[in-house]
Amino acid sequence: MLDRTIAPSHSSTYNINLPQVTRHTLNNGVPLFILNEGKQPVVKLEVLFPFGGIYHESEPATAMLALKMLKEGTSSFSSQELSEKLAHYGAFLEVSPSFDYPSIALYCLSRHLPDILPIFQEIINEATFPNEEFERIRQIELQQIKLQNERSNIVASKKYRNLLFGDSHPYGVLVQEEDLNQRETSDLKDFYNKNLNTIELIISGQVETADFDLINTAFGHFPQTNKVNKVDHQPNFAEARQIIDEKDDALQSSIRMGKLMISKDHDDYIPLLITTHLLGGYFGSRLMKNIREDKGYTYGIYSSLVALKHATYLTIGTDVKKEYRADTLSEIKREITRLQTEPVGAQELDTVKNHMVGHFQSRLNSAFSLAEKFKNVHLHDMDYSYYDNYLSSIKQFTAEDVMNMSNKYLQIGDLNTVVVG
Repeated sequence: MLDRTIAPSHSSTYNINLPQVTRHTLNNGVPLFILNEGKQPVVKLEVLFPFGGIYHESEPATAMLALKMLKEGTSSFSSQELSEKLAHYGAFLEVSPSFDYPSIALYCLSRHLPDILPIFQEIINEATFPNEEFERIRQIELQQIKLQNERSNIVASKKYRNLLFGDSHPYGVLVQEEDLNQRETSDLKDFYNKNLNTIELIISGQVETADFDLINTAFGHFPQTNKVNKVDHQPNFAEARQIIDEKDDALQSSIRMGKLMISKDHDDYIPLLITTHLLGGYFGSRLMKNIREDKGYTYGIYSSLVALKHATYLTIGTDVKKEYRADTLSEIKREITRLQTEPVGAQELDTVKNHMVGHFQSRLNSAFSLAEKFKNVHLHDMDYSYYDNYLSSIKQFTAEDVMNMSNKYLQIGDLNTVVVG
């Protein structure tokens, strides 16, 4: 019988072997990455658009609308017919707009891939952008903006990015209702022809040997005519600033703090990542213990590094009652100062390390999550050695490293602050 008075044995491992992703090339030069893993007879075929993100658009909302319109009609099928075809095979599409590498993914049973691939190919290469469907999508997005503008946490996050990058940087642009109203299907078609005709493919799950030929037949004959000029946007601001957006009727304030940080390929990135995890990256973090558990100011507070393709930034975020916001800001600064001046105890440091390793391992439980691990490094022009370095850095990380990273990158005077509400 299990003795519940005895804690289960515990062990930590910093070694892991990720299944290799094999690279293939279609007849037209399109790269296809294959991860043959998993016990279930399902596959995910994801189409990435290296030049289809917000970073490459010239008019706000163009990239997002163009991507969402792909599945709203092709040369052979209407939006309704596409939905019925996919439903017939128990398949579905996942559209993922993003700043850098948007994508559209097909999920289906392995045995149905031959039947669905021609339809999926049309969605990618033969989208028609029908006006009536565009108006429907536009109205949905307009409603979304109205709802988001009523939520202080979303407004704070948007204003924070705008504060870091500025109005002219794609990462800082705030999409307004007038931006959506000004877009026409001709804008989307132009973006589609220039930016969405260069693709990369990732297939994961139970992949058959014959699937390469199927995908090559479907996608290997469309020319990759990249018409996009290389762009290099730079943030507009260097000095730390503060924005207070008062709302008299608001019951709470949303706080965002942080600054631009080093890129993912920097030697200090992983040590800094561990430091921010200790500060506010999990339920037992410094910020959670102080501001949630001890003070009771909030239900949750976090700190994280957001690593985009062309920039990385730190975010410390929380929502608190208005009367607690000044105290909350003071306590955040206090916890950062403690990291800079007081060595972290061995037990707390071990807890952080175990949490990070355990969280990493928990994301390796399916073929699709393994494919995400590959994509996470591939989109930053890195390889699996990043994960080896990640785990070894956690293992070797010390209390002295915490103080070094905190003093080097978390100086209070460098932090930008946005408060909404």
